[in-house]
Amino acid sequence: MSKQTFNWIGKPIPRRDALEKACGSTKYASDFFLPGMLWAGVLRSKYSHALIKRIDTSKAKALAGVEAVLTHDDVPHPRNNRYGVIVRDRPVLCDDKVRYVGDPIALVVARTIEEVNEAIALIEVDYELLPVVSDPVKAIEPGSVKVHENGNICRKTRISFGDVEAAFSKAVEIVENTYRTGSQMHFFLEPEAGVAYLDEEERLTLVVGGQGPYKDRLEICQTLGIPEDRIRVITPPVGGAFGGKDDVTVQLHLALAVLNTRKPVKLVWSREESCIAGLKRHSSIVNMKTAAGSDGSLIANKVEIIYDTGAYAVLGPTVLDVAIENCSGPYRIPNIDIQGTLVYTNNHVASAFRGFGVPQVMFAIESQMDILAEKLGLDPIEFRLRNALRKGDIGPFGNKLEGAVGICEALEKARKNDLWMNRARYKADDRPWIRRGVGFATGMKGYTLGALPDKGSAKIELTDYGKFVVKVSTTEIGQGMTIAFAQIAAEALKCEIDEVSIVFADTLQTPDTSVTSASRQTYLGGNAIIRAAGKMLALLLETAEKELREPKAQFEARSSEMVSKRSGRKISYGKLAEKIRSRNIPKEVVGTYAIPHVEPIQGSLEIPHLFYMFACALALIEVDTLTGRVEVIKLVSLPDAGRVINPQTFEGQIEGATVQGIGYAIMEETQIDQGVLKTPNFSTYLIPTIKDAPEIEVIPIESGEETGPFGAKGIGEIGLVPVAPALINAIYNATGTRLYEIPATPERVYWTLKTGNIVNKEEKSTMKQVSGTPTCLMRREIDYQL
Repeated sequence: MSKQTFNWIGKPIPRRDALEKACGSTKYASDFFLPGMLWAGVLRSKYSHALIKRIDTSKAKALAGVEAVLTHDDVPHPRNNRYGVIVRDRPVLCDDKVRYVGDPIALVVARTIEEVNEAIALIEVDYELLPVVSDPVKAIEPGSVKVHENGNICRKTRISFGDVEAAFSKAVEIVENTYRTGSQMHFFLEPEAGVAYLDEEERLTLVVGGQGPYKDRLEICQTLGIPEDRIRVITPPVGGAFGGKDDVTVQLHLALAVLNTRKPVKLVWSREESCIAGLKRHSSIVNMKTAAGSDGSLIANKVEIIYDTGAYAVLGPTVLDVAIENCSGPYRIPNIDIQGTLVYTNNHVASAFRGFGVPQVMFAIESQMDILAEKLGLDPIEFRLRNALRKGDIGPFGNKLEGAVGICEALEKARKNDLWMNRARYKADDRPWIRRGVGFATGMKGYTLGALPDKGSAKIELTDYGKFVVKVSTTEIGQGMTIAFAQIAAEALKCEIDEVSIVFADTLQTPDTSVTSASRQTYLGGNAIIRAAGKMLALLLETAEKELREPKAQFEARSSEMVSKRSGRKISYGKLAEKIRSRNIPKEVVGTYAIPHVEPIQGSLEIPHLFYMFACALALIEVDTLTGRVEVIKLVSLPDAGRVINPQTFEGQIEGATVQGIGYAIMEETQIDQGVLKTPNFSTYLIPTIKDAPEIEVIPIESGEETGPFGAKGIGEIGLVPVAPALINAIYNATGTRLYEIPATPERVYWTLKTGNIVNKEEKSTMKQVSGTPTCLMRREIDYQL
């Protein structure tokens, strides 16, 4: 990437929200209290699958303090009590039956949360229990009990290029394995929450944690039949989302409560409710058959993917698309045959989660790559370099890679990293029960919405004092967009960064910058801001031309001034703002950016993307062979950033993604038995703490995305994608035993080392000891106590 001199881009400017967040003064959606506010709560199904025969709310309605008890009969039916972004299959409040433990049945509104809970306990529901569909493989067998009347296949597709069977016949090495990944919960610090009220114009107003206020408004409008101009959605700072708030959570229930009581209402999910009713990462079964030729080139990849979407589709159909698109990794493979199936079950609902379907398949392909490299006698990184994609290459789906492709540079830097070059030294350990290993993996994922139309807008307002207010509907979910957008705007406007303020996520005040997802807000919002800045500079230039009576072509913007290159005369933005105001010229401009895209290929919804993220990960781990516990000592992440806007926020994003990836790989096990979640809180579902965080080294690859704002590209998800396969490859390097299922919990690692097989749940329950060695320490709190 060519070197450019910037005033603000690439500088570690402190985050504007850092101090107030550290001090606890930031107001999240759950922190808002309004005069006369009521509380709401939801009665949720206690069964995984059952017909609803009767709902009796009379006792709950009679309870003192209760203002309303609402069921499906109280839901306006312009969409038949159903909502959903892609498939409208999800009831606002269940009418015919429940499909998972946590399905909403009734909404209670009362003066206090205690009265809400008491009233919920008084609601009587008669059920007719149905067989539970919990196994996605059995769910698609003929004669299986149907979760939805149209069957249990939510989506099925097959995409092929080339001739895989002919390629297999010519292969030198073929590796075929089945990989399984568990579900993962978002476990954001702030659970789903919001308040809603009618403003002075009787407009329904929601202050709610989410990832797209315009998307939330549209869902409320379409589902409840309220005109868009009668709804305002405000998204305050969000205490984490990771895709789990990409769909509506409390929004529809808050709207119903306010419309029925005409009073302000607050709804906050408990931690257990968030775990039970909140969205999850799709569990998966991936069968992959990969072939290499005599020269070490990949020649074919045949893949069968099954994703369990749970009771409802949500974003599952596009998650499956993204999995299909990335299951061959960042490699040139001329022959592919990929079949994907998205399955309804009575398990908990799955949807978007950081990586959006990619971590599951990347675990598979990157395990295959290490196995093939060993069979071919090649260094794992060298093998990947031989097959890595370059800019201008034709990808597996016939798409030309137009955007920046930094995977080769990342591979080269990984190969020269001290951890890789001296891995034999790092593996040494004097403790006989400890095995150390170094693992490597790559990652790839498209950013933006791929082949789907995708655009966003930004406004810039010139204040009376020559400063700027940037308005975007992007949500601040902890990723640091506030300071990134301020840096982009200040660079584009040629002003001081303190002269730029940001207004976020309000459908009444900000334009639609689209939903904050798909690692694309720096790219999309940044480009929209640059276009708006161009219009603002044009306005300032025209005014400077009139005031100084010199051709505007002679002026350049510099340090909050318009300066004549010919005469040296200058005029400040503040003076220009005064002149613009005196002439009653509009002081606000709008910039819109439409992301380039191509038409989707046959059999897909959004394949292919034009722009991709890439990353490599190196991991040093140690395995305690007595307990099966895996400890990550060091992880080196090499993400392709395009260009780093802010090194501090960039490193924070990658470090956070890395730790979340560690949780996915070796700790976080969502245990579901016949549709019942057994891990609904912090004591049963283990997420990484500071004790589990290793030394993390972040090495940015600046490939320079020509279409990105000052060369930047998306990076929000890619830091997580290669972590799991890097750790699993490291476990193999340490022990000589390969795992084909994650998370690699102590129990799973221990029994794999002992038996060479991954034990199933039935076997786990009966296991006590092997060869006199105690079973692994299952829970971190037990480990710490010891």
